[in-house]
Amino acid sequence: MKKPMKRFLLLIAGVLMLGFVTSCKEEGPHKDDIVKLSAVINSSATMPKSTSSAQGTGVFEYNKVTMELKYNITYQNITPTSVNIHAANPAWQVGGIVFPLADKPAGNQVQGSVKLNLEQQTQLITGMMYVNIPTELYYYGEIRGQILVDKFEK
Repeated sequence: MKKPMKRFLLLIAGVLMLGFVTSCKEEGPHKDDIVKLSAVINSSATMPKSTSSAQGTGVFEYNKVTMELKYNITYQNITPTSVNIHAANPAWQVGGIVFPLADKPAGNQVQGSVKLNLEQQTQLITGMMYVNIPTELYYYGEIRGQILVDKFEK
């Protein structure tokens, strides 16, 4: 009589454990088709160092299925010569231009979309890409902002 009861309890314990394991939802940017990213753009990370009071923000949405990155970058107190996305490894270093987004933009906003390849997707998701906004005075960039994955909500 004891053996069938032990087997029954083991079966119930196994079913409960299976339920717990399958109910644990793994989350993060690697699981969703749409990844939201953002950048705080200022002079704190520029190289060579800038003392500009200009600032901006970048809001990004990356579709892993179409490999399209949509961007909306705003800035103030600056007259850019261009707005670009660069990639650097390690991320805090200076890297080359990957996407020139605007040349001598008018106004205080640049928006649009670009297609990424697999290597660029990896650079984007791992935080190696940044927005760089150079000016006549700061040819290498007056303000800069690392593009980072937004925290996900449960």
